[in-house]
Amino acid sequence: MEVVCDTSFMMVLGSTPLQNIEGIESALGRLQFVVPNIVAEELKHLERHSGPKRSRMARAALSLIGAKFNLIDLPLSKYADESIIKYSGCHNCAVATLDRELKNRLIKNKVLVITLRDDKLIIGNDY
Repeated sequence: MEVVCDTSFMMVLGSTPLQNIEGIESALGRLQFVVPNIVAEELKHLERHSGPKRSRMARAALSLIGAKFNLIDLPLSKYADESIIKYSGCHNCAVATLDRELKNRLIKNKVLVITLRDDKLIIGNDY
């Protein structure tokens, strides 16, 4: 299953390794994490224009793209969340996020949400 990662999820991954992937994969099948080009651009912006800690997290997240995560092109939109919601709905894929507002919007659109709790991947809804 393809899992689209948003900026908040990537920022945490830059400093925290994933745990419990096997548990999620046993429920959903093999996970293929992808990062939209618009998320990569947000991470580059954060790397250049944030304080030292956030800049370091963004740099670490960017280093995962290509090494462990595939980059995908999404149509440019004023808001990355809009593109992620649209893509995930059209491609029947999950979204990995820590953003509460985005999570709620995805659930309303019946998109599977994967999130983190105590450094472990969890399913954020029952779909």
